[in-house]
Amino acid sequence: MSTTLSTLDRIEIERACEQLVYAYARALDLGDTGGAADYFALEGSMSRPMAPDVVITGREIIRASLLTRPKSLLTKHLASNVMISVESADSASGISYLTMISCSPAADATPPHVSQGPLYFGEFQDRYVRENGVWKFAERRGSIQMKFAPGAV
Repeated sequence: MSTTLSTLDRIEIERACEQLVYAYARALDLGDTGGAADYFALEGSMSRPMAPDVVITGREIIRASLLTRPKSLLTKHLASNVMISVESADSASGISYLTMISCSPAADATPPHVSQGPLYFGEFQDRYVRENGVWKFAERRGSIQMKFAPGAV
């Protein structure tokens, strides 16, 4: 038996999945890599944009992988062009663009920090699932399409 979703149901699902994209980026930028893993379903999978062919499966394995990020690495992720396609009351898919810059300032440095680049441009292709009433990433595949390196020829 198929259930037809109302317009409001679809908007709520789209919004929940969109917020998941933003919350994940924010967690990484705050250095909360362990918390970023909580946005994945128990059996979720991911590939980082810098290593798109390496698929990591399972929330706790994703957490362990994210915890390997250097503590001194500061990042700013800009997620944009978020487009969500609702498939059912418990599943959706989507795509979002990624702009990311990073730096590793000295421990006693204060903002604003100077980054020598590069600036990365990429995207995420996502599948979402409602797990125990909460929207999570079932799959998150990142890739980089462009890199701006100041001063590069």
